[in-house]
Amino acid sequence: MAIVNKGIKTKISDKTKDDNLRDTERLDNDNLWKIVIHRFFWDALKIFLPELYEVADRSQKPEFLEQELQKVTFDLGGGANRTDLLVQIKLKNGEDEIILCHIEVQGSGGEGDLPTRMYQYKSLIYLKHQIEPVGMAVITDSRPKGEKTFYHSERFGVESLYKYVNVVVSGLEDSLLLSEDNRVGLVLYAAKCKLLSGDDESKKFRYLRDISKLWLERGWDREDKRLVLLAVDYLMKLASKDYRERIFDYIETLAASLEEGKKAMYVSIFEEVYTARGVEQGIEKGRMEGRMEGRMEGQVEVARNLLNDGLPVEKVAQYTTLPREEIERLRN
Repeated sequence: MAIVNKGIKTKISDKTKDDNLRDTERLDNDNLWKIVIHRFFWDALKIFLPELYEVADRSQKPEFLEQELQKVTFDLGGGANRTDLLVQIKLKNGEDEIILCHIEVQGSGGEGDLPTRMYQYKSLIYLKHQIEPVGMAVITDSRPKGEKTFYHSERFGVESLYKYVNVVVSGLEDSLLLSEDNRVGLVLYAAKCKLLSGDDESKKFRYLRDISKLWLERGWDREDKRLVLLAVDYLMKLASKDYRERIFDYIETLAASLEEGKKAMYVSIFEEVYTARGVEQGIEKGRMEGRMEGRMEGQVEVARNLLNDGLPVEKVAQYTTLPREEIERLRN
């Protein structure tokens, strides 16, 4: 499913090239989680903090304060493998609540002292707002064995203790993640399946086949469906062309039984997300046949959608046949 990067030309060493590719991958994942949670915040809160979800005034839009968070945590460092969100919401009783959400994304390798980092973030946010945030760490990758899930220090009789909600994606129940109305749940389920399958392409394919069927059955609107599918594609990263073909054929088979309008929409979304498949095959196959002129118009629309979702130009170039200059023009 993931598009293979075929357009990068460089004279730097293989090691530096590999490091840069890993950093780019982490940056993409970082953007991915921010985009998903920004768009589907209440879905995320329902899974991560169900008690807070029940008392939140969901008629009021959440306010995202990442820029402010970056200012207060600037000196603490960080990395592209970390996603930090600060969100202010209204409760049903009229009070404000602030949520600190730290996401340790796949590829992080369990770097750093997470409990200390959470304690530092919490302390700085309190100094700024005089409100102690509801803290949670969402772990989509493995962390060091035996690492504490809270912060504790004791010096000369002075003791500090900070407990935050620790959400380990691999430990979440499938029944919770696959709730029919929860879009973040399906993305988290893909992250869980990624951990379970490792680098085994056949396992990834089987998981993706199940996820694709669930995705097809959901009654979400078109843009929500497209973003969820895009997120799943990033997380699972099927490298095998054969398996990418098979998963697409599987969806075409499932969609064939749907009414014409839904069938056209679902196939169109898959075509947008898996553009490389159409490019590799010359664009024509069965119901998806078309002329190159029409394809170019479609590529422009795909690029606009991806840019609107916050994807970097480099990644949009991988998912389309448009030159970088054209993508830059669309962004501006």
